[in-house]
Amino acid sequence: MPEASPAHDHALIRDLVGRAAHLADEGTPDDYRTLYTHDATWTFGASTQNGIEEIVASARQRRAEGISGPETATRHLVVPLHVTVDGDTADAVSYFLFFGDTTSAPVVRVFGVYTDELTRTPEGWRIHRRVSRVG
Repeated sequence: MPEASPAHDHALIRDLVGRAAHLADEGTPDDYRTLYTHDATWTFGASTQNGIEEIVASARQRRAEGISGPETATRHLVVPLHVTVDGDTADAVSYFLFFGDTTSAPVVRVFGVYTDELTRTPEGWRIHRRVSRVG
């Protein structure tokens, strides 16, 4: 693994945030294991998933309900606004748009903010805590 530098860490974290959006649209629920720590939490409104197993199960449920994922005509667009790295931890803030009806007349279903706390692991940067809020 190349020696870490602030610019390299920023690029890796921005890539991770983008990959999370892409895998939500095109990947499998198990792909989330490459994004989050085993003890990660993800909060959206009143709902919180604790640990990677709950995060993966929630992704499976969204797929089963046709809310997001392949062949649902939905897409995530994420714009990382800033990243702050402090050794082996980091914080990132991103705006996100969730589009529906992407194969006909796309509409924004949700606009919001991701606030991520990240951890450097032997496998690379992973999201340890994500808070998603609308607005």
